[in-house]
Amino acid sequence: MYPLTDKLYVSAQVSPADIAEAAALGINTLIGNRPDGEEPQQPNWATVAAWAAAAGIEHQIHQPVTAPTLNSHDAERFATAVAAADAPVLAYCRTATRCCLLWALDAVAHGTSVNEAIQHAARAGVDLSGQAARLQAAAR
Repeated sequence: MYPLTDKLYVSAQVSPADIAEAAALGINTLIGNRPDGEEPQQPNWATVAAWAAAAGIEHQIHQPVTAPTLNSHDAERFATAVAAADAPVLAYCRTATRCCLLWALDAVAHGTSVNEAIQHAARAGVDLSGQAARLQAAAR
């Protein structure tokens, strides 16, 4: 789990221990960007949401997306959920790349430079350099 912004943490597939750590950090919203059934051994959303609820994370939002099909609407929905949260948010997918890409698409649409968005993601352990053209197309 890595901070992407002051309010948003991103992670690869979470476990019960990750959820407990998130709750200890004061995270109160979990966003799942991973579709159920993406990999055979992956826990489904209902299981992950139950872990979060049991740990005291009050808000669970399932927003499954795939990298090739996610779009500005998905990014806006993601940003709205993060902005509405009254405490830090944890978003996860298989590798954290989709979570970072959702954030970055919205960020560049609202004035963040493409390079800055890529650097933010890199600090969270995610390489979005291969998405530079896609981010540039979304930039204002």
